[in-house]
Amino acid sequence: MLEFKNLKVKIGEKELLKEVNLSIEKGKITAIVGESGSGKTLLTTAITKLIPNYIEVCGEAIFNGEDLLQKREGELQKIRGYRVSYIFQEPMQSLNPLHRVGKQIGEIITTHNLISRKELKDRVDNLLQKVKLPIYYRDRYPHELSGGERQRILIAMAIANSPDLLIADEPITALDSEVADEVLKLLKSLDTTIIFISHNLPIVKDFADYIAVMKSGEVIERGRVKEIFNSPKESYTEKLLQPFISKPLKKVTSKNIALKVENLSINYNGIDRVKNISFDLMDGESIALIGRSGSGKSSIAKAIVKLVNSRGTIKSFGEQIQIVFQDPFGSLSPRITIGETVIEGLKLKDRKKDYSSKLKEIMDRVQLPYELKDRYPHELSGGQRQRVSIARALILKPKIVILDEPTSALDRTVQIEVVKLLRELQEDMGISYLFITHDLEVAKPLTHRFIEIRDGEIIKINEW
Repeated sequence: MLEFKNLKVKIGEKELLKEVNLSIEKGKITAIVGESGSGKTLLTTAITKLIPNYIEVCGEAIFNGEDLLQKREGELQKIRGYRVSYIFQEPMQSLNPLHRVGKQIGEIITTHNLISRKELKDRVDNLLQKVKLPIYYRDRYPHELSGGERQRILIAMAIANSPDLLIADEPITALDSEVADEVLKLLKSLDTTIIFISHNLPIVKDFADYIAVMKSGEVIERGRVKEIFNSPKESYTEKLLQPFISKPLKKVTSKNIALKVENLSINYNGIDRVKNISFDLMDGESIALIGRSGSGKSSIAKAIVKLVNSRGTIKSFGEQIQIVFQDPFGSLSPRITIGETVIEGLKLKDRKKDYSSKLKEIMDRVQLPYELKDRYPHELSGGQRQRVSIARALILKPKIVILDEPTSALDRTVQIEVVKLLRELQEDMGISYLFITHDLEVAKPLTHRFIEIRDGEIIKINEW
């Protein structure tokens, strides 16, 4: 279906991809895995020239006997979204905030097909049902959906024209495990060739037929799934397969309350989407807020920091609350460099002071190369952007941090490093965490207990 031949991508003399040679078999699922910034997304966007003009692409990308790199923009426009379709990692960046999602799904169909209004409506409704969303969601705007629901809209758009090749770039990072399983089953049932980009090898174990492992712009290992999992040849691949932290947290001894939430309710369009939520977060304690996508977890976080209107009582007994959002691209200003973004809060206190040493320290702690400080968000990978968001929150040394899916965009090795970092900071500084997640494997080593939310209500509060 697709063959990369000596494919290179570079900016000036700097090579971002180094002679990639890889074959994608027709009708099979090939997973491209590797750490954030290894070149996974760049490899697949370069073949249809979804990259800035200043980036040079050399080599060949033979798709059904034709070299995509030799095609003009007009020809590629007819291919994108029709013969080759993408599911991108950050749904809020990919969806138009001014249009209802039904119109956006319909647009990808009408761009490539002549179709009646009745047929179009039926196809849009059918696609919504395929990705497990109610039909009435066609009339909603992207900001009215949860991160997981927005991701499912992108999946509906990607499969709308039954493409020959579907490139799924981290399509399930924003989804809870139950919905993620449903989406993977849906993708596997499609009669198409899939390139599945992921940072997490265990996710692709039961999904893909082949795996290609990327590191620093090179494919360092490839083979069938069983071969890679049973006997990986590279130490880097073994590192990607390492298990999560199992050591339990120290018990909380403090009797002081850091955050008190009583009878919290949030109303959207005349309906209470969050109903009578009450809990206490103690000094130095971590609580996981778990539940399916759309259950109200992120809405509770936004209410605590006054980003949405709510009823009830919210009392904070710490000096300040910081929040790390789920969508790093949407929460970072595209006009401010990474360094300026991280120290922005410090600058509000004293603009004249030099914070370069504090910037370097926090960037080191979240595993970000210091030389990235002069880049802008669009020049970083999804995982790197998330680390910037974490650094921005932690540099102010808050007493309470709300973490809204902070590791969903990170590869397994960095997830482990970030969880270790957050644990160390909690012990050193006595920080309290409210950790919103659908990933229980990440939540358990970072939190003392969990609150399970379903349809906006608490159904269980317990220790792990």
